[in-house]
Amino acid sequence: MNMKDEQFRQEMRWTKLAMVSQSAMNSLNPVIKVGKQVAEPLFVHNMVDSKDEARELVEEAFDRVGVARDFLDRYPFELSGGMRQRSVIAMALVTHPELVFLDEPTSALDVLTQTNIMNALKRIKSELEVTFTLITHDVSTSSELAERAMVMYAGHVVEISDAEHFFGEPLHPYSKKLMASIPTLHEDKDLEFIPGKPPDLRHPPEGCRFAARCPARFDRCDKEPPLEEVKKGHKVKCWLHT
Repeated sequence: MNMKDEQFRQEMRWTKLAMVSQSAMNSLNPVIKVGKQVAEPLFVHNMVDSKDEARELVEEAFDRVGVARDFLDRYPFELSGGMRQRSVIAMALVTHPELVFLDEPTSALDVLTQTNIMNALKRIKSELEVTFTLITHDVSTSSELAERAMVMYAGHVVEISDAEHFFGEPLHPYSKKLMASIPTLHEDKDLEFIPGKPPDLRHPPEGCRFAARCPARFDRCDKEPPLEEVKKGHKVKCWLHT
């Protein structure tokens, strides 16, 4: 990017794009009340003229993520894990950015709390018309929210597709193995696993990075395949589809 750090901070960070980190407790200052932390981006970017105006916007953000307004005046350690996660999501949304990155937003939470937060995100995405980029290892979580899916392996993008086709018919061997390892409620299947381990990225292998673990490996895999469009909107980085 050609932007200098200060220009990026003023024009982009938390105004056009925001982020929800994986660990909400580590994202919040333990000695500052939650409401004040959620309001901070509003003051940093001069979006409000008074504390009362800021509090009103923070209350709206809390309503949107399903947190009672009483929690504004509490410290992070007084909140449950789910409430902290919702508070961090409120912080990301309070300035109404166009794009929000969600880094494992439901990790370390119980199943019921995960479901509630995912439902809140789906509702928010619809209401605010905001774009979410969800970074996760939990395929079932991504299937709940994603309209498009991108699969990465060892630092490389190996498949990009709309969610409907990806979850129904993945094409890359890694994607297939990934989906085959996940139990489903409506299908009786034998679960699979991927033998071996990912490569050391300090010394990445030549050619396809999944080749050493791939059941479909053949001679061409010694060279790195291109990421090519095999169907409209569906790209795959594999010699089997070139």
